[in-house]
Amino acid sequence: MRRWIVGLVLALMPLQAWAAGYGIYEWSARGNALGGAMVARDADPSAVAYNPAAITDLPGDQFQLGFTAVAPSGTMNVHQEGLESMDFEDHVWPLPTMYYTRQLSDNYWFGMGMFSRVGLGTDYEDPDTWAGRYNCSYAGIKSVSFTPNLAMKFSEAFSLAVGVDMTYLDFEYDMYFPSAAGDIKQELSADGWAYGMNLAARYRPYDWLAFGILWRSEIQMTVDGEAEFSNKRYSMSQLGKQSSIDVSGTEPVPESVTMGIMVKPIDRLSLEFDAVWTNWSAYKELVIEYDEPLFGVRDELSSEKNWHNTWRFQFGAEYALTDTVDLRAGYVYDQSPINDDYEDFAVPCTDRQIVTLGAGWTFQDDWTVDVSYGYLWMKDRDYEARPDDRIVSLTREDAHAHMAGLSLTYRF
Repeated sequence: MRRWIVGLVLALMPLQAWAAGYGIYEWSARGNALGGAMVARDADPSAVAYNPAAITDLPGDQFQLGFTAVAPSGTMNVHQEGLESMDFEDHVWPLPTMYYTRQLSDNYWFGMGMFSRVGLGTDYEDPDTWAGRYNCSYAGIKSVSFTPNLAMKFSEAFSLAVGVDMTYLDFEYDMYFPSAAGDIKQELSADGWAYGMNLAARYRPYDWLAFGILWRSEIQMTVDGEAEFSNKRYSMSQLGKQSSIDVSGTEPVPESVTMGIMVKPIDRLSLEFDAVWTNWSAYKELVIEYDEPLFGVRDELSSEKNWHNTWRFQFGAEYALTDTVDLRAGYVYDQSPINDDYEDFAVPCTDRQIVTLGAGWTFQDDWTVDVSYGYLWMKDRDYEARPDDRIVSLTREDAHAHMAGLSLTYRF
């Protein structure tokens, strides 16, 4: 049953081409509309993802179901004559989320979330002719985190929460090897489970002022799977080479700390500013280990990353137009962790900016529907040729994405 549920969730998970590194922050329509600035403000069930200490705001039982649809676009403009430029494949990826909270007593709450902390999709329109295929022709990370949390209310102003992060990750990586018989394509697929934890606090000394903080531990994902090889003209046995090899590798879900402050300059308007620090320096290199030597030559493929730590700054404003309708807007500046000396075609990102809008409507007292829209863009990135790493000279241009979110909350 668990495998069936995880398989269904992963089928819906996005391959977000324009993630920050491969981090994901789109965890609810309300949160999206507020630029993710949710660590200190009044909670809804998605606080399980943003700050589980805040679920002490929520009476009774509450359930939220939602998704964000992401449509990325961009072009890799190759400078070298005779090599083909390439657009990224057009996709609309849905990112599902689900949350449940329950008040256990006057001082204890339980919260459970299902969302994704990491995800990646670098999908080239025609990988067979893409000039960078010997470095990467496709990279995909699908993940789902299940996060049970216990929140404790120590006073009207102060709450703490502790939780477990159970993450399943599916990793895919395709590339080509040149040969006299034509390119040999490697399609690698591996998956695995790993576990971490989170700690959170929220302090609200006044109705108009609140502070929040959330720490998430690093999770070192160990994945196991298989690399399959193919050639368009011959079978691998005709070429005297393996058709598949068992593989293993590791991939970090990095440690992060989110801090924020919320103020209400007037009764109906709340403003929040957050800063998110992420320990991307944990990603030193990507190593794929083969159970037997690849083509009798090597037993691993390695690629240095040496990413650096980043900050994400997010601002959100929420205005209660009426007792049942809220209007929202947000802005995000998100630093890229990529080290320029080791940039590759698997994660072609730069610093991101996002502007967001949204609204929420409560009806029949027990139901709330939230909607959001966000536009994301990144500055162009120039790649210098590095033949040893199979990097060709090019410029990644016009990278942007449209993001639309919908969430439905029920209180019972």
